[in-house]
Amino acid sequence: MRTILILNPTSGASNLASNGTQQHTSEEVEAIIVDALRTHGLEPEVWHTTPDDPGEGLARQAAQEGADIVIAAGGDGTIHAVASGVLNTSSVLGIIATGTMNNLARSLGIPNTIAEACEVIARGTTHPIDVGQINDHIFLEVAGVGLEAELFPAAEEIKSQGFASTLRGIRDGLKALFAFQPIKFLISFDGRRSRTYRALQITICNSPYYGARLRFAPMAIMDDGLLDILIYKNFSKLEYIRHAISISQGQRPLEPKMTRRKIRSLYVSAEQPVEVHADGIPCGHTPATISILAGALQVRIPEQIAKNSAMDSPALKQKNYQKPLHNKTYRQQKGSLSVR
Repeated sequence: MRTILILNPTSGASNLASNGTQQHTSEEVEAIIVDALRTHGLEPEVWHTTPDDPGEGLARQAAQEGADIVIAAGGDGTIHAVASGVLNTSSVLGIIATGTMNNLARSLGIPNTIAEACEVIARGTTHPIDVGQINDHIFLEVAGVGLEAELFPAAEEIKSQGFASTLRGIRDGLKALFAFQPIKFLISFDGRRSRTYRALQITICNSPYYGARLRFAPMAIMDDGLLDILIYKNFSKLEYIRHAISISQGQRPLEPKMTRRKIRSLYVSAEQPVEVHADGIPCGHTPATISILAGALQVRIPEQIAKNSAMDSPALKQKNYQKPLHNKTYRQQKGSLSVR
């Protein structure tokens, strides 16, 4: 079995080798990963990301050369880049999350130690997951239109290490928040007749976690062929702040004022051009076309997570499709590729 390990030698936090208490150099992390994979009979070829190629080109080359497993070792950015390279190929993505947030691994139930993550790669289950697309840009976690897209640079500052970066991020985020005014959006769900919403932002979730490990979409399922849409239409600025704080503390799943749907596609236009992002990367302005690429990415995940997946439950998908979602629905829904 040909195994390619694509490793980011500059990934943020590399304390995942054992119990999360010991820091390691990038060379030590590489040696630990290779040794762990060899324990399970996998002999990886190690390729390193570069500033010119954060992983997508390397992964595409690996897939074209017929690699059976392409492993991404790094933070969410590295994993997203490698995933883009193996999308719609026969190569399987393995994930070893050694970054700061590790949202995708968390959403898929992949363990947060190198040894356990390597065991999943070797002994886990290959399972298809969905990928989102907005204006031809791929996303694994979330895309956003409006305020959220403007806030992402500040969120990246807050996620960075260092007290000064955190303060800058908070300052810039509050400045962007209070300067932003609600926008009149025209939205069409799954090609149906358009509806008008005045909102701060529209968030399109493929995974339950994004940003600073925040669980904004707790019932987003990564293998149901649907996207979770959150429309922040009745929020004051202070309510928006309170909502973000409560989510960060896990106190309530979603703000009742929010409109939520599960859809396969949508089209968004606005009365004026509004910024759009995909997994935190700016990708133009409205109008935006968003869709789901169902089952487009093959990933190694824990067997027990795959057994609870929604891909094998057509009845659950039909029940949730195009149904307005309420807080009670979010609390009661069971079974998914999202870790609760």
